[in-house]
Amino acid sequence: MSFLHEEYGTDAEIYRKPFSSEVIADCGDPSAHEVLAACGFVKQTVPPHYVWHQLPEGLSEEEQKRSATRAACLLRARGFDANVAEDLVSEEAVAAVREEVRRRRISGAATSSSPTAGPVAPPARPDTTAPASPAVPSTYAHRGR
Repeated sequence: MSFLHEEYGTDAEIYRKPFSSEVIADCGDPSAHEVLAACGFVKQTVPPHYVWHQLPEGLSEEEQKRSATRAACLLRARGFDANVAEDLVSEEAVAAVREEVRRRRISGAATSSSPTAGPVAPPARPDTTAPASPAVPSTYAHRGR
């Protein structure tokens, strides 16, 4: 048994199993497994080495697309190299996840810079005992008049 993410050299691949309606997601990173589970994928295993995720049976085509697209977008937002098969892409889900990620980033930035967010360490003072490094020569050429 081989996984597409290993064949393609990516962190995660989300695709429809050939000649089936099953939507499969395979990846090797435990953090990616958490994202997949949060998007509705169910963990499957064949001990001792094989772990993958698939969407539960009975979902509509649109629900499959929404879950697969959401998973791929959230994995990418976390820095994973994740691909989703073209037939599983939902443009509406892409727009919704972009907005969700944008809101989280704005909310996170506002929380971390809020005066009520907790104590913030003062910036480190420069080390005045270290010898100064030589200045880097400028590549800017002055124009003559």
